[in-house]
Amino acid sequence: MAKIHSFSHLHKICESAAKKTHYPLVLKELKRQVPKDWLPIAESTVMFFLPRAILDLETKQDRRAALDSIPKNTPVTNLRQFVEDGITFLWEKDRELGKGSSEGR
Repeated sequence: MAKIHSFSHLHKICESAAKKTHYPLVLKELKRQVPKDWLPIAESTVMFFLPRAILDLETKQDRRAALDSIPKNTPVTNLRQFVEDGITFLWEKDRELGKGSSEGR
């Protein structure tokens, strides 16, 4: 378990954990890397990295499975809706910029 030296250090851990994409795995990674007294802020911070990590998955089915792994009732209020809205926003921005697949990201 890492000692947190700064908020930017916590951000890097959260960004890395978000790449696990499935929420139970994300939480497991946070609990492995973050001291217990930092865990609530890590759980609140990881939500900002989840939309991009999920959107970057290969298929629509993979993205749906990752989103569905987020329970509707989490300690972070409206987490699932925040992540879903973030995915939609990023997908639309990617389309405007000509990024993304034709698969219906």
